[in-house]
Amino acid sequence: MVETTREVKRASCFLCHLNCGVLCTKENGRIVKIEGDPDNPHNEGYVCARLEQDRWKDFEYNPNRLKKPLKRAGERGEGKWEEISWDQAFDEMAQRLAALRDEYGAETLCFLEGTYRTQSNLHYKFTNLFGSPNTGGNGTICYSSDMWLEPCTYGGFCSDKSDWKRADLVVLWGRNPAASELLNWQWTLKNMKERGAKLIVIDPRYCEVAQHADLFLQIRPGTDAALALGMINVIIEEDLYDHEFVDAWCHGFDELKVRAAEYPVDKVAEITWIPADKIRQAARMYATTKPACLPWGEKGGDGCGINATSAIRAKAILRSITGNIDKVGGDQLTMPGDRGNTEDMNFSHDALPQEQRDKMVGNDVYPGLTFKGWDIISEAYPRFYPYSNAPLLFRQMVSGDPYPIKACIVQADNPMLAFSNTRLVHEALKSLDLLIVHDYFMTPTAALADYVLPAATWLERCSIGYPTMDVEQVSMAGSMPVVERFEGGTDIDFRDDYEFWYGLSERLGFADKWWGPSYEDMMNDQVAPFGMKFRDFCEKVKYLKVPNEPEKYKKEGFRFLTPTGKVELYSTIIEKLGGGFDPLPSFEYPPNFPEADPDYAAEYPLCMITGARFMPFYHTEHRQPGAYRDLHPDPIFDIHPDTAMALNIASGDWCWIETHKGRIRQRARTTTIVDPRVISVQHDWWFPEKPEAEPSLFGVYESNVNVILDDDPKYLDPLMGSWPLTGASAKVYKCEEGEA
Repeated sequence: MVETTREVKRASCFLCHLNCGVLCTKENGRIVKIEGDPDNPHNEGYVCARLEQDRWKDFEYNPNRLKKPLKRAGERGEGKWEEISWDQAFDEMAQRLAALRDEYGAETLCFLEGTYRTQSNLHYKFTNLFGSPNTGGNGTICYSSDMWLEPCTYGGFCSDKSDWKRADLVVLWGRNPAASELLNWQWTLKNMKERGAKLIVIDPRYCEVAQHADLFLQIRPGTDAALALGMINVIIEEDLYDHEFVDAWCHGFDELKVRAAEYPVDKVAEITWIPADKIRQAARMYATTKPACLPWGEKGGDGCGINATSAIRAKAILRSITGNIDKVGGDQLTMPGDRGNTEDMNFSHDALPQEQRDKMVGNDVYPGLTFKGWDIISEAYPRFYPYSNAPLLFRQMVSGDPYPIKACIVQADNPMLAFSNTRLVHEALKSLDLLIVHDYFMTPTAALADYVLPAATWLERCSIGYPTMDVEQVSMAGSMPVVERFEGGTDIDFRDDYEFWYGLSERLGFADKWWGPSYEDMMNDQVAPFGMKFRDFCEKVKYLKVPNEPEKYKKEGFRFLTPTGKVELYSTIIEKLGGGFDPLPSFEYPPNFPEADPDYAAEYPLCMITGARFMPFYHTEHRQPGAYRDLHPDPIFDIHPDTAMALNIASGDWCWIETHKGRIRQRARTTTIVDPRVISVQHDWWFPEKPEAEPSLFGVYESNVNVILDDDPKYLDPLMGSWPLTGASAKVYKCEEGEA
């Protein structure tokens, strides 16, 4: 009888951003069990539906995972591939990148990424060393805009360090953690039960968390900036602001007071569809219930299109004038050095000459997230990473103006699903001379690539977990790969992100700029301040729990890292950019709103939101694992029963959802959680069971709402270039028999 070898390894789960600590049990090299680690001070043994009931097995050991590097053998999108070795893939990709650089310049390469749950952020080091400034992705409408605008306000960043556990009031604005990051919701419920904390929820949907709220504001999609300005107006007019903090630490209060006066409550009520008395109640609760925290919420800002900057800035101002910045129970400020050497990834921005920085797509149009903006805030927030504007990037791929973009590398992203105006994205990717995709599975984007390469999962790479959204910087003490390459009978020849970038760098002549050939080499550098190697660190240091120091501004000599040394309600940084950008938040009606275009609104009378999360999926992921997909087999949109009845639609009917960009189909779910004027449409749907080859591309055009969302510049935020995910105008009608 063969003896069974059994071991338990610690790791951090990266299936969402929370990085919960887990224990992985292995038998004969194969994982048989994953459970929460009760000793982890972050999640204390809790895990969500993504890991429960062994669903992870259908991700880690899915038979459809990419196993070997693939090279396109037919026409682009034809679905014909040949297996090649990693050495051949690296050699050929490097040769083609070098040739394109020689012909068009280094800026011809761009990179697209999704969310930061791999080490795809290492692409900055590669692209900077290669000589290209063009790195983009979805961060513009997810977190990155906040990462630029908050340092403009505070000289630091705080919306991912809200003190959910010790706040007397939690405000969930455009955020439903019960359907995305469940641990956050557990903290909130525990705080409400044990400490009597109050809850305000601001959302277009009477969602899961709203059903527990002390006060629920059902906001009109896309009007978040107006609501925040209305609350600021109430707080100032009723003298509810924190005089001590404002007088000592805020710049531009007088200017803010004048601007807020332009948004009286009755006007804001008309804009937002929220009764005036509820706006006043919310403002009073937030200003007087101390301490209060206002965690980051994507759909309360980033995805608001032309009002994104104002929505984010106005929420930052609310935190400031109420004195909830850097307070226990409030929103604590993260400043340079707070996260230590372990987050200094050395992106080598200094390796990129100014001449190349100036070529970044979007630099002169949407400067906030580009190198132009980074140069201004780099002292306050050096970890900020510059971003090309994606809608402009795709347009330039097609037009070649002002210079050709001929190569693209994609990691941790699925652009055919993740960006608005899907048909433009398709045209752009098809126009490339070289498209490289590094992923776990074949996706609609990978189906268009020249090379598709198998990536390492979170169980197959080194990691240091950084649990986000926790007030304390709980740092997982590092973990070596739980599964080694080919261990346990796997036939998947994966490479982690670091190996990918090093392999290319080695052949392009700048491997000496990296830490060594393996991920572990980089990790050795990160833990060097502890006086040990990473392997020893993993064994000897269990968990690090490093609390942020509250009320740093009370220390002698403290200054906020803004030009004035104060919290800038009136932003001198935005003013310094020039271009007529408003240093104060404001609100204007989006071009598709009836107030701006009555004829268009008459054609498309329903207000559509698209960002609602649905477990256990995360963004475009988890469609392949049957254990995930079985829980949610069909795309669903929510529609009010009265609206459905008027349109002769019953729950479960397949329906067309249409805008001026086209139409998609999803199943109707009649529910009173949405306003009769609103529909909530699920995002990022694709179907791995459908044909890979064009025109199908796994059914990418059938139910993906990004097909019908527009990224025309008239819909984009003028400073950040954010495109709208909420507040689009649409119409709905039932599919005819045989269309479903």
